Amino acid sequence: MSLQASSYETAPYRADAVPPLPAPQKARERVGEDLLPFGDYASINPYQQICDDAELVQHQENEEPNFYKSQDWWWDHQRIRFLKSQTGLSILLMTVPFIWFFILLVSVLMIGLEAAFFFENEYVATFSMMAIFVLGLFLVFLYGPTSTQWIMSKMAWLIKPLRSFVEQRLDHYTEDRCSEFSRQTGFVSMAQGKKKAPLVAPFIEFDGYVERVIQRGGVFYKLMLVHRYTGKEFHHTSFSQTVMHKQEVHAQWDMLQRYMDVSQPLPDVPRLEPFRDRDPVTAEHDRKTGRNPRYWRDLDIEAWKEGEGADLLKAQMDYPWQKQQCRLTPMLGKIEMSQYREQFAEGAV
Repeated sequence: MSLQASSYETAPYRADAVPPLPAPQKARERVGEDLLPFGDYASINPYQQICDDAELVQHQENEEPNFYKSQDWWWDHQRIRFLKSQTGLSILLMTVPFIWFFILLVSVLMIGLEAAFFFENEYVATFSMMAIFVLGLFLVFLYGPTSTQWIMSKMAWLIKPLRSFVEQRLDHYTEDRCSEFSRQTGFVSMAQGKKKAPLVAPFIEFDGYVERVIQRGGVFYKLMLVHRYTGKEFHHTSFSQTVMHKQEVHAQWDMLQRYMDVSQPLPDVPRLEPFRDRDPVTAEHDRKTGRNPRYWRDLDIEAWKEGEGADLLKAQMDYPWQKQQCRLTPMLGKIEMSQYREQFAEGAV
């Protein structure tokens, strides 16, 4: 058995080998949302996500050179994992910085009031109070972020003896909230909340859409996935950042498809760079092209933004995304649902 054959399961996703699929119960077109095509690749990676991820990867490596070997790094050559959005968890993570800033602001207020009562002369008292307020606010906003990082690092040091307990609690918390895209199997697992089994289905059963998000600043865009045969919508994935231009969403969908397609090398993006040599198709591609294995980790990001990054952004904005053809649509309605499910049970698809 070849290395490539042994690296993937029997039915991974390939855009050039989409099997017959059942017809959906409802039309795939949606009002106000753009249906994205399968299998016609632009090979353009999302510019904004690359900028953010390049900075993240370089920061992580500065903190810990082997960061990608940690169980906490959720992108690799086999699967991309992510958490179902949880407002409560987000609020919990933001609590400490907000409390610290509140304490600093209250401290400035109290010192200013104390100064006002210290002086008998009304004008001197008022001037002193205002001066303390202005200087205090300036110092809070100047040193607040740095002091917040210090507070967080000290908290991490204090709870270090409890690390195993914290990790167990986090594992329990994420158990029914973790979703994943598996390149190895061609399947997607979408968490549906506490005490609900995840929706597990082949990648080819999920349609991608450009979702419009109305906010105070105007209209923004994000990638939404819909399971074609149940109608269930998934608005929060690793690729569902809210962005200013819908071309970024097209590029995200293009990248996700190429990640899942085992006939394609892994997308050349920062988060996946440490794992490129572990994927046979990608390793062969990099050997032929002579790709620098540390391109993103050693990159001068600001210089890249002025050069290759600017070219990538222009290509993303100028690409005729609306002219892409869908390789999956012609296969819909070519098989009955019962027969289709039987094939999966037998491992034929």
